[in-house]
Amino acid sequence: MGGHWYLVSGDPAMARDTVYNALANQGFKITPVDEWTANAERGSAGASIMLGAFAGKKGRHVKLHVSCQSTPDGTTVRLMQGTSGFSGGLIGVSQADTIYSEIYNAVAATFQGAGVLLSGGFL
Repeated sequence: MGGHWYLVSGDPAMARDTVYNALANQGFKITPVDEWTANAERGSAGASIMLGAFAGKKGRHVKLHVSCQSTPDGTTVRLMQGTSGFSGGLIGVSQADTIYSEIYNAVAATFQGAGVLLSGGFL
């Protein structure tokens, strides 16, 4: 499983709050682990297991581990995938890949819209 990273300028707390809000807007429940990390989850694990590929994009269970770290160049925000979609077979994996790509793009667009995105890429 992979993930995505973003390097953003500005206040680290602003970067953290921005990514949490962007994920909440995508339907994620955010559970803080500590001040700079959280788990984000949406969809139903039960539906993904019971329905497999038929859970669809809206019902597909996806999890992310979110971390924010201040660096000399700015704040690095990392989103690490916590699920693969494997419970839905190849179709489920493909659905999960599509969902994660959409999420990464939405977070990038949020940072870009705020004028703070410096760079980013896949982990």
